[in-house]
Amino acid sequence: MLDAAEELLRQGGSDAVTVEAVIDRAGTSTGAFYARFGSRQGLLVAMHERFLATFREPLIEAATEALERHNLRDAMHTFVEGVVVSVRRHRNTFLFHTVHNAHEADMRAQGNELTQGLALLVERIVDTYRTDAVPMEADRVDMTSRVLHAFALQLMLFDDDEVTGKSITVDQMIDRFTEMCVSYLTQT
Repeated sequence: MLDAAEELLRQGGSDAVTVEAVIDRAGTSTGAFYARFGSRQGLLVAMHERFLATFREPLIEAATEALERHNLRDAMHTFVEGVVVSVRRHRNTFLFHTVHNAHEADMRAQGNELTQGLALLVERIVDTYRTDAVPMEADRVDMTSRVLHAFALQLMLFDDDEVTGKSITVDQMIDRFTEMCVSYLTQT
C-alpha cells in the first residue's frame, strides 16, 4: 500500500493520494487499509517515516564515501553529489513531506532530526579534514550546513533553469557549490 501511495504521489501529487486510490492501486481491501493505517493521516505518517529512512540512507552512504577521500574538496564534492542525487531522485516525495507535514508537530520533529543529521554529517566531514593550517571555524561549518540544506530545498522546489533563468548542468551545479563551500570553510 505504501508503494501504491508513493506511486500515486509521484504521478499526481498529494491530491492523488486518496484512501480509495491507494486501495484500488494496491489491489487491497478497505478493511486491510484501515487495519494497517487507521486513516489517510496514518498513511501519510507511514509514508513520511518511510521517506525519511529512504532519504537518510544515501546521505549516510555519501558521507561514508566522502570520508574516504584525500582532501576536503573531494570529500565535499562527494557529499554534495550524494545530496543532489538523492534530492533529485526523491524530489516529489521530498516536496510533499516538506510542505504537507510542516504543520504536523511529530512529522516536523522527525524532519528536523534529518536536517540536524545532515548538519552532523557535514561537521564530521569537515572535522576529518580540519588541520592547524586550516582551522575551519565552527560557525562556518554551521553556515555551510545551512546553505547545503537551502541548496537541497532549491533543488526540490525549482527546475535547474527556474532560479536565475540560466541553465546549468547538474555536474556544474555540484562543482560550483562544492567550490563555494570549500572556499568559505577554508577562508582565513
